[in-house]
Amino acid sequence: MRPRLLLAAAVVAVVAVAGVLWFLNRDTPDAVDLDRALADATASEDAAAADAPVATDDPEEEADDALTDATGTWRVDPDFVPFDPETGSGSWVGYRIDEELSGIGAYTAVGRSPRVEGRIVIDGARVVEAEITADLQGLVSDNANRDGRIRPLFADRPVTFTLADPVDFGSIPSDGQRVIVTADGELAIGDVTRPVTVELSADVAGRRIVVTGSTLVVLADFDVAVPSAPVVLSVSDEATVELQLYLARD
Repeated sequence: MRPRLLLAAAVVAVVAVAGVLWFLNRDTPDAVDLDRALADATASEDAAAADAPVATDDPEEEADDALTDATGTWRVDPDFVPFDPETGSGSWVGYRIDEELSGIGAYTAVGRSPRVEGRIVIDGARVVEAEITADLQGLVSDNANRDGRIRPLFADRPVTFTLADPVDFGSIPSDGQRVIVTADGELAIGDVTRPVTVELSADVAGRRIVVTGSTLVVLADFDVAVPSAPVVLSVSDEATVELQLYLARD
């Protein structure tokens, strides 16, 4: 083999090995988790308190920090906790999907988009209306090449979840006494709409409501065709849609 060809082959081999090692050393981000979301909320509140003027010793003012009546309209607060796709902090909607990669094996790809907005109406301890919309062209995963192939799938195809029936949380959660419910609704990707059931967990952080949830969807049901790539041997036809939302009173 000519020296130049030998050198080129060696470079390709090194790049391939480096790629495999890079994937093997990557940890798939954990599934959405309410405990982590609450910890991030506490950290953000502590940071805000440190920058705020010194509080008074008025007990009525301290009591006002606790959420006792959730009735009203709430909206997704995208700025309360900074978005980080690796740690899962911030408000976002995303996916988890299993892949089989050449030379690597099974891998769970995770992408998250902070481009999310929504409106939730609460009456007492009942959620009577909810609509959450996400722009998945803002998806970020651990691989820019994957992102570049997936984002175009959702060009002009926003993802929207609309609550079908009121959900009764029973009571407003407090002091870590979270509530877990099942919400029936409709998931729309572009102009394709299908009924879904979302498992939701909620708790209170100060005067904000924290909601996490997930649901399993069949991609073909929404006319989503996963793009191919040389390193990807196969991709599951099912994906888990996850959401994490910090809600502030409108």
